[in-house]
Amino acid sequence: MANKPETTALTALAATATFELRQFAWLTPDRLGVSGTFGGLQKPADGAPVLVIRAGDRVLRLPAVADSLGGPPEAGRVWQAAFEWQDAPVAFEAAELEIGAGLVVDLPEPEPEAKRRRSRRRVLEVRPAGGGAGDPPRETMGIVGGPQTDRTAKSAERPAAPGDSVEGGAASVGSQVELVAAQEEVREIRVAMQQTQQELARARDDLRAERERRTGDSERFREGLAKLRESAEEALAVEQSAKRQLGSDMREAQEVMDKKDAVLKTLREQLEAARRALTETETKARAEADALSKRVAKLESGGKETDRLRAELERSRGRADAARTELEKARGAVDQARDDAERLLGRLTAIRAK
Repeated sequence: MANKPETTALTALAATATFELRQFAWLTPDRLGVSGTFGGLQKPADGAPVLVIRAGDRVLRLPAVADSLGGPPEAGRVWQAAFEWQDAPVAFEAAELEIGAGLVVDLPEPEPEAKRRRSRRRVLEVRPAGGGAGDPPRETMGIVGGPQTDRTAKSAERPAAPGDSVEGGAASVGSQVELVAAQEEVREIRVAMQQTQQELARARDDLRAERERRTGDSERFREGLAKLRESAEEALAVEQSAKRQLGSDMREAQEVMDKKDAVLKTLREQLEAARRALTETETKARAEADALSKRVAKLESGGKETDRLRAELERSRGRADAARTELEKARGAVDQARDDAERLLGRLTAIRAK
């Protein structure tokens, strides 16, 4: 039991300390959560926090879950903790938060989630342990701007029903459990909705990326098709130009062939004329030679007439030789024309083969 100086010190500390309640609610069917900010604490409170539940004549002490503590209570720092039921949860009339060092905060009734979101923060008094235990919580003026309330007054204004009993308390606990279960189901639905929205967002992003990728592929395909079309048009133009050039070459070759054929025909005609002239010349030369031989035979004495006849015979032979030379030249020209025609024919054949 604390002595009088310690009690006096706790009373003085409690007179300056407050607790701005942010949340007192069912977290799960077997857990209650408390969070808020202490003010006026001269030093951090020592000891593990405990949630004291008063249910009729029973006093239950719910320990804090170790991994839920937000650190030791300090002035100006948000503090939170979750308290777990050791037995089956029951309906209770009052709840106190013991924060160590003999300090206690009287808590209001737990609020459902829908109301908890709309409710304003409340500043509660911090009192020393044993100094009015079980008194209802009171709100202070000036910090949150709300009026002073007294839960005892509200309780007095609400008369107890004559049919209140243990079954009513059990029904209240069952309602609270069902409410917490419904809240958990709503949370799960919200989490599922968030996951669905995230998946939908990812699907939209994937669809956008796929659309952009396909757009890029389509653009590249169009560019490739345009380049292929340009290459095909260039190749077609080159081929058409080559065909036109080939046609022009073939026409020129045909014209050359026609000219060569005409020249060859002319040369053949000249060759035939030369052959006929040569034949006639040879015939004449032979006739003249025979005539001269006969005359020479008659004129064995020689003389001037013989010399003249011999000279004429020599001239006839010279003319015959000249005719032979012309004939050989004509034959050479014909052979040259024939070679030119054969080369031209080979070139034309090669051009047609292309």
